[in-house]
Amino acid sequence: MTNRPNTTSQETSFIPLALASACSVLLVVGAYEIRARLSKAASPAPSPRSEGQDPKAAQGAKPRTRSGESCDALKDRYILQCPTEKALPTVAPDDGEAEKMATLFAWAHPSKDKLAEMAARCELRLISPAMLEEQPPTVDDEHAGALSLSAQERAELDQTLRQMHESLAASVRQAYAGGSTDPTIGSSMSAQEMIDEIQDRSGDEFLQARQKLALERAGMATPPAAGADLPPSERILRVSAGLGDDFERRLADRLGANRAHQLLYSPLARPWVRTSTLVGCP
Repeated sequence: MTNRPNTTSQETSFIPLALASACSVLLVVGAYEIRARLSKAASPAPSPRSEGQDPKAAQGAKPRTRSGESCDALKDRYILQCPTEKALPTVAPDDGEAEKMATLFAWAHPSKDKLAEMAARCELRLISPAMLEEQPPTVDDEHAGALSLSAQERAELDQTLRQMHESLAASVRQAYAGGSTDPTIGSSMSAQEMIDEIQDRSGDEFLQARQKLALERAGMATPPAAGADLPPSERILRVSAGLGDDFERRLADRLGANRAHQLLYSPLARPWVRTSTLVGCP
């Protein structure tokens, strides 16, 4: 009988060894895979960007406010709050604005004793929007920014100035026409040109009107009744003398009393406000 090698026991012992080796390999691979995934989850995600975008483009991103609002949007409301590509010439807010406003208000509204002194000289102090130019005054970027005017406030102020400019021109033209209804009379002239001509042909009427107004402001004379028939020069002077109060009243209805007062008496309102002193008796 021929003896054969006993291969069954060798094969049987080799199978568990192979299985153990395979399991070890799987455990090692699995450990590396878990570690890699954990590292990826812990690392910060890259910021999203569109394909082909230059990474340096982020450096030129437009600035935003703390609330996240874009400066382009904010620029319409407050012109100088955000940086712009082209620097605007600026007017710095006035440090002594409140004090200067109070001083100008006191000048335009003197005490009763001071008004009596002024009446003796036929003196009038006027503060009003600049209405005698051919075009109405406008609000520039610099002063709108210094006053922190919103886009709506600036639009309301511009509209008020335009409306008052048109209204004064109509009043002056009516006085110039002397009651005539011919629309061509004075149509080619500016308000200042018509006033100058009225003054030239009226003699002392302007001086007499100034004396009346000075006495009325001092409480030493009674104003004429509403609708009274007045000489052209007196009508124009009375309208001009009331422009400041009319301006403040109109803006108060639109923007509130405090803002309206600021836009008449602030030193930053000088581009659209004029002050003048008229002195001299007939």
